[in-house]
Amino acid sequence: MWIYKYNDQLIYIPGEEKLMNENEEIPEGFTEVPPPVESYIAKYDPKARKWEETATQDYINSLKTKPIPNDLEILKEQNAFLTKQMTQILRDIKELKSL
Repeated sequence: MWIYKYNDQLIYIPGEEKLMNENEEIPEGFTEVPPPVESYIAKYDPKARKWEETATQDYINSLKTKPIPNDLEILKEQNAFLTKQMTQILRDIKELKSL
């Protein structure tokens, strides 16, 4: 059977799983209860013998990558940037003419 390690704050430590025989005693800091497949900061509750997600939504969102913008979105950004540049150039020209 597989056992899963957690630290002194009961947080799952990925990559520290061990395979052991059914008749062996589970060492301190391990459980045979598998953590959720899609978890970010899983915390083990020994009394309930289950894992709970403790990561905040902000933390989870920070790990997600932003989608790559499509061609139209890129063109819109470029157009906005060029429009801003043109506006500044026209202001500079107007200011120079007034000197």
